[in-house]
Amino acid sequence: MDKNKLAEAMLEWGRKRAELDLLTAEIETAVLELGVTQNVGNVRASYSGGRKQYNYEAAGCNAPEEIIMGNTITQTVISTDWRTVCQVAGIRDVPFTQSKPSVTVKVA
Repeated sequence: MDKNKLAEAMLEWGRKRAELDLLTAEIETAVLELGVTQNVGNVRASYSGGRKQYNYEAAGCNAPEEIIMGNTITQTVISTDWRTVCQVAGIRDVPFTQSKPSVTVKVA
């Protein structure tokens, strides 16, 4: 392939890539609204509702002192297993953060 044909091919690739990026964004928006993974032919748009990150320390710090101390390890650094504190204390309302939902479109 000579340089002119290569330049044409690269420009065509750039145009097609821009078109596909727009189409991908439309698919992602539609699947985010549906909230469910979509499969059509050999194309899959995978929906992810986002990952939760629990804050066991915020919930468990109000547990009884003996439960906290029973799950606190003293080393060079003091570390408390807040998840276990919450479980042992029966604390079920644990605050959490959740990442934004996302969609990945790919050809299977």
